[in-house]
Amino acid sequence: MARRLPKLDHVKYVHRRGRVYAYFNTGQKKAGKPIYARLPDPASPGFYASYAAFKAGRTKRATPSYTVAKLAEDYEASATFKRLAAATQKNYTTQLAKVRDKWGDFPVNDLLSSDIRPVLESGEWGAGTCNMVRAVIGVIYRWGRRNDRTTLDPVKDIDRLEVGSHDPWPEDIREAALACDDPTIRIAVHLLYFTGQRIGDVCKMRWGDIRDGHIYVRQTKTGKEVEPPLIAELRDELARTPRRGIFILDGIKPSKLRDKLQAFTDGLGVKTVPHGLRKNAVIALLEAGCTIAEVASITGQTHQIVEKYAAKVNQRRLGKAAIVKFERAREKSA
Repeated sequence: MARRLPKLDHVKYVHRRGRVYAYFNTGQKKAGKPIYARLPDPASPGFYASYAAFKAGRTKRATPSYTVAKLAEDYEASATFKRLAAATQKNYTTQLAKVRDKWGDFPVNDLLSSDIRPVLESGEWGAGTCNMVRAVIGVIYRWGRRNDRTTLDPVKDIDRLEVGSHDPWPEDIREAALACDDPTIRIAVHLLYFTGQRIGDVCKMRWGDIRDGHIYVRQTKTGKEVEPPLIAELRDELARTPRRGIFILDGIKPSKLRDKLQAFTDGLGVKTVPHGLRKNAVIALLEAGCTIAEVASITGQTHQIVEKYAAKVNQRRLGKAAIVKFERAREKSA
């Protein structure tokens, strides 16, 4: 007579070559299919203990006491979050909405890299967004570990995706923009290039921020205060720019200005981003002989960031010096 198998929740039996195998439906899915865990032989002493452990785990997942969504909520209510710059808070809130949508129902201690990676690699988001979502998950879990909400670090083994570099503008494209007929493009490029600031900060510049030959900037991203001196070319361009309101760029939004600048360079056959002009500014200052500290005082960047550009500029200088020596040696031996 065939052995009578116990009827248990979430267990299925498979008959294969005269043997019976038991599998437990964990309640989790991979690629849309249920994940089953193999149980011991139903006749073995450890069968019910193993079944009970799997069932307890499934029950815990089904009725979690503390989810990823709750972790995100607690983080946003924390003093740590409130100390961030307003722009950073806004960015984090945007990314946390994505986190809640994709993983909000997960128990905090059940979220694994294998749950996150397929979403980031699905192509639904661009590489930059994926990296921000990954970073924000890391931030809330780091806060959670420090505040006894979790012990996990689910993004530890997930690498950042490669993103395109914000290359400096080619010299001819930059000079064409500085001299173009469109007054908005012309003054915007003057401000971006000659102050070395981000596009959001340039759009917020006011006529009243100009003081004693400098322009005062409180950077939105970092809260850092800088006062780049006004180079003669920028002073001249400001002098010919009509004052239509309190903002130098007449209240244009960064997204609209970005589109306008990219359309201009697209028309010249070159793909650019406005942030490339910030790199142009750093490189130009370094090539003019400015020190790393002097450049950082203007752009508001860290010394480490400026040092990266300095290394490239110094390589070019050394290369030019080497070629001069090589040519002299060739002339002497001729």
